[in-house]
Amino acid sequence: MTTFVAGANEYILAGILDLVAPGLDAPVALTGQLITLYAFVYGLCVPVVVALTSHIGRRKIMIAAMMVYALANLATVWVDDFWMFLPIRVVQALSGGTAVVTALSTAAAIAGPQRQGRAIATVIMGFTASLIVAVPIGREIALRFGWHAIFPLIGLLSLATALSHRLVLPALSPAASIPLGAQLALLRRLPVLGGLMVTVLWMAGYVMTYSFLTPYLIEVQHLSPAWISPVLLVFGVASLAGSQLGGSGTDRHGFHATLVTSKFLQMIFLLALPLVLWFWPSGSVLVVTVALVLWAVTAWASGPAQQVRAAALVPKARGVLVGLNQSGMQMGIALGTALGGLVTRTSGLADLPYLSAAMILASLLLMVVCRRMGSTVPAPA
Repeated sequence: MTTFVAGANEYILAGILDLVAPGLDAPVALTGQLITLYAFVYGLCVPVVVALTSHIGRRKIMIAAMMVYALANLATVWVDDFWMFLPIRVVQALSGGTAVVTALSTAAAIAGPQRQGRAIATVIMGFTASLIVAVPIGREIALRFGWHAIFPLIGLLSLATALSHRLVLPALSPAASIPLGAQLALLRRLPVLGGLMVTVLWMAGYVMTYSFLTPYLIEVQHLSPAWISPVLLVFGVASLAGSQLGGSGTDRHGFHATLVTSKFLQMIFLLALPLVLWFWPSGSVLVVTVALVLWAVTAWASGPAQQVRAAALVPKARGVLVGLNQSGMQMGIALGTALGGLVTRTSGLADLPYLSAAMILASLLLMVVCRRMGSTVPAPA
């Protein structure tokens, strides 16, 4: 539930970008930078918050974070321009990110090394469920009642999530505490830094196209706006299947084999999107949807494997590395969305799949180099 409400906030903006921009009196490219801001604050500041609160029980952290997250979403009722949205977005990123990192590290610790791939995949299902449910349904709500109706609903769901934490979760002990200085020292080690950069490049490649998927489908692939919500729904279902395949594949074949296969296939299916346009210049809903489904399955299959790979870098600091990997993903989202906005303003939306594939290729090559250098380092003192 935690990852569902966090994913709803982060992903839904990409699905209603064309509706939010006029409401904020801002261009689409600038409005898209709200995604960048959320990811940047999440990636840079959430590890600090997690470190400072590591002495507190994990249930208390998740409840408090969800309460603040709920209030920040309810506050969007009074937002009427781009600049008013910025401080609220910062609070959303800090509170939502803290809850998600705590949930993921707890799942990895409870499951143990033999089943942590499946456990992480189960928690990540909240993100994919938000793609399936929140993004297409949120777009339909925004079309009928305006985009202001979306975030307060997420706030109410966040309050329900906080209540469920209190009623269902046991009083979990604090996470194993590693001082912030020791965590920063990890980043000075090449295997760790290289491993996190693999995550950054991979996620940047994914979101560069996904963040602008709605205008891309309408303006480049010539799909009718009426088809966008059903296509996003199918995309979300495919993402859920991909996450489960990635989790079971990681436990069965290892994270390296899973990542090599999924990243290679991601590049192929991203490059299939321009190919579809070449054969069907007037647009084809069926063929575009098939290409998107295959891209979604392979992209989300990388998620659990990427988390397990990060945790394996320093096994005794698994919780810290899972958190840092989440920060790497968010920095990748910030980078990919910022570059996507730049490309949209300069060369146009049609170039996004090519650049996304290039970023994923860079991630794959760096991963191979890091593997040859040696993937594990000693735990921090």
